[in-house]
Amino acid sequence: MQEECMATVAPELSIVIPVFNEQECLPELHERLINVLDAYGRSYEIVYVDDGSKDSTLTLLKAFHEAAPRTRVVQLAKNFGQSPALYAGFSQVRGRIVATLDADLQNPPEEVPKLIDKLDEGYDAVYGWRVNRHDTAFRLWASRLLNAMVARIMQVDVHDHGCSLKAFRREVVDQLSGLFSHHSRYLPTEVAWLGVRIGEVEVAHMERADGKSKYGLFELVATSFDLLTTITTAPFEFVGVIGGVLSALGILVGAFVALRWLFVGTSEPFAFVAALMLFLVGVQLIVTSFMCEYISRIFREVQNKPYFIIKEIVG
Repeated sequence: MQEECMATVAPELSIVIPVFNEQECLPELHERLINVLDAYGRSYEIVYVDDGSKDSTLTLLKAFHEAAPRTRVVQLAKNFGQSPALYAGFSQVRGRIVATLDADLQNPPEEVPKLIDKLDEGYDAVYGWRVNRHDTAFRLWASRLLNAMVARIMQVDVHDHGCSLKAFRREVVDQLSGLFSHHSRYLPTEVAWLGVRIGEVEVAHMERADGKSKYGLFELVATSFDLLTTITTAPFEFVGVIGGVLSALGILVGAFVALRWLFVGTSEPFAFVAALMLFLVGVQLIVTSFMCEYISRIFREVQNKPYFIIKEIVG
């Protein structure tokens, strides 16, 4: 009865956890998170977002709610992706402070209070910084690339934009909820765009104990491409510079071939010209791909499709 009464009062903390086929990790995650938050001493709710799981994830989440009504479940109609799942959770939170966490236990739930304590120092958002990461070489390289891209484009000096451990003031979450129609996969760029004060806290990072990562090569490539085309027109500018350089090079090569033919009388430019043409065709294809992406974004916005569809809310 006391648990049910507490669940009806707006809590101080909301923990949003997107979940997709994580039945192996969920029992340990939930137990550890409950223990951490109970010991922390602030009122809280846990908002799990089931992102179209096909295993017994949803059954487990509903059982968690039955045992502890402060645990709430948002079920999406299908698998929309990690970022839409986060925004779906944001749309349902009631807390003054909102923290996010992945369900795979690579970021220990015991680190959540550290982010909230840092937020109390006056920051609007706090990111976890995975200092000693336990990831493959490819994921480490991809993460460094994404961090460098965000830092360069958004002019935000943060070491680890991709860490799932984050904490936000409610005002920031409300502002973010007004941006989800942008269809962006990468939440940190939206936060940076708001111009809020961002802090960092070093957090632990563990090897994945069970299951396999749901965020692989395709998702990393999609996020990188989405990052470039959502928040900047820099690709057009960069490719334009390359096109200008190549055009100038083509003029110089043409002039060289013409002068050689006039003064020497012999030249064999065909192989070089063929290589140059292939390179120019490649550049044209790159430009076309970016143009198609921008046009597809306009098409999606005109269609006005929802970023996510909530099928059921439990709690």
